Amino acid sequence: MRGEYIKANKFRHFVPSLRWFSEMIKKRRDGDDAALTRLSIVFSGSTDCGRAVNAAIAAAAKHGVRDIDVAVVGNTWTKYVFPSWPFSESDGDNDNTCSSSLDTLCLNNCKLSIPVGFRRFSSLTKLVLVAMHMSANDLQLLLGSCESLKILYLIDMVGVRALQHQNLEELVWLWPPPPLSGNKLKIDAPALRRLEYCSAGEVLPASTRRSLPCLEHVSLQHVVYGYLLPDRHAENLRTVATWFPHVKSLHLRYRVPKLVVRSGTPAIFSKLTVLTLSIETKPSDDLLWMAMFVVAAPYLATLQTNVRYLPFLESRNGVVWDDFNFEHNSLKEVEMYNFKGRDNEIGFARLLLRRAPSMTRIAFRQGRLREAEDQYRCILPPDWPKAKEFSPRGNQLVLSKLLDGVSSGARVVFM
Repeated sequence: MRGEYIKANKFRHFVPSLRWFSEMIKKRRDGDDAALTRLSIVFSGSTDCGRAVNAAIAAAAKHGVRDIDVAVVGNTWTKYVFPSWPFSESDGDNDNTCSSSLDTLCLNNCKLSIPVGFRRFSSLTKLVLVAMHMSANDLQLLLGSCESLKILYLIDMVGVRALQHQNLEELVWLWPPPPLSGNKLKIDAPALRRLEYCSAGEVLPASTRRSLPCLEHVSLQHVVYGYLLPDRHAENLRTVATWFPHVKSLHLRYRVPKLVVRSGTPAIFSKLTVLTLSIETKPSDDLLWMAMFVVAAPYLATLQTNVRYLPFLESRNGVVWDDFNFEHNSLKEVEMYNFKGRDNEIGFARLLLRRAPSMTRIAFRQGRLREAEDQYRCILPPDWPKAKEFSPRGNQLVLSKLLDGVSSGARVVFM
């Protein structure tokens, strides 16, 4: 159908289509070959549509759907409540419910309230909550019903400052509410191995070795708050190293601070072997100061960089770091993404070739590091700052500038 027709008749077709879907699913037999594995619905949150959505969810749940994704768009103050009753009803003569097959649940911009003692999400292994209208108590009740939960995403969850789960292994927590009166964010997840945390108000959550003893892979947005406190720059990185002593893989999303910061070695990461730096800086800034992260990790074996040049940062002064006489004997591989062959990029690569005698490979890729930028692109606002693009230089020109006067046994690769 033509787009104009669909736009003019979307409400006329959405509800009948869901009713048809529900009736079709109800008529299916248990022996049908094509099993229903995923149901994804995006709608306005209106009452009429909500009833049809709930009926479709109930029909899908009864027939063993494994993945449900529901998002309400264009309605900030939605009244739509994701139904828990389809997962509480018994199935026929036995007491087995349809919830036993549900593996993944993704909810965006709606409400969810479950009764005390609810246990029908016991097989759920992945839960994604985006801009949900839930209290901290509602969230804890929900997590208590997810006994098998391994992966949890909390994105823009207002009012949630703490969570507790014994079996959780991966947590992505983006944009929690700012702290009030010293009410720091807390995580109690003794089995947690991966943590990704991004906030506009806190550098990292208030955690201890006791609450996160198994943590090995961490991704953080590292920022400097307080323009009159340049020492905060090194202090925050020392805090990261102190609070996460077992980290083997670290991803730092780092925006160059507005003020001039003179930093020595900011921290010692005694077990860090893989480091990813996603840097946002002004186009005219050099990148040599990024070496301070390498110096801070004496056992680092792999370094990945992904630099975005933002024109509105032009007025910033950046970081000053002049300890270029270091020698790093553990660094083996370097991968530079979003590489355009600019002089500041080549200068940083030359520094690493000179100061890392054990390096075996240095690779350049014009494309972005997918993990760094693309994973959450679908939930970023449309006015998110855009990076400045540069025309890439030819490989031969880059190679001649890179190796001019530099003696290294590292293999150079253009990906």
